[in-house]
Amino acid sequence: MNEYSEKQLLIMDTALKLFAEKGYDKTSIRDIAFAADVNVAMVSYYFGSKDKLLEALFSKHFTFITNMLENILYEKESSAFEKVDRIIDVFIDTLYSRQLFNRLMTREASIIHDGPLFDMILDMKTKNRKLVERAVKSGQRIGVFRKDVNVFFLSSVLIGSVNQLLANCRYEAKHAKLNDEEREAFKKKNIEILRKHLKQMFTAYLTHSNSTDNA
Repeated sequence: MNEYSEKQLLIMDTALKLFAEKGYDKTSIRDIAFAADVNVAMVSYYFGSKDKLLEALFSKHFTFITNMLENILYEKESSAFEKVDRIIDVFIDTLYSRQLFNRLMTREASIIHDGPLFDMILDMKTKNRKLVERAVKSGQRIGVFRKDVNVFFLSSVLIGSVNQLLANCRYEAKHAKLNDEEREAFKKKNIEILRKHLKQMFTAYLTHSNSTDNA
């Protein structure tokens, strides 16, 4: 994992905020340098280009999730069910705590179709999915999880549900004219409700056969 200096982290945090709010294409290196109170040459020195700065942001985010998932997998004391619960927590908590990056990720991932960043996202998503697959397979080996689990489906439901809830909360909070503190409490309350239901749903899916299996 890359170790970034305090100045690099400042530039990355500033770029993330601008990319998420204005859009990547509408944000220039000069905009980032001005907002971070550094000179343009410093941004170029650390990252080379705006594209490389964006790649660094994605790498930093995905590496964080990968490390969290690996730590869960290597826990010998946790049961298969506990590991799946913790994996759900990792994705929910990361998406909730890093909403600016999540907004950027959702936007950029929907419009890029090739190139280094596309390859990076595909590689990192694949790596994290394989880590989740390992957690599921460990439960399958000891006979507590069904054999026909679709991990791609699980990941899509998990991430899609959190994204949709956060989007709905933004609209509902604005409609209800909640202040910042009330808005955050509203989101937290709904995130916890979603967390409970997703864990119940995933446990049912991992352990129960489809009604068509024995038809």
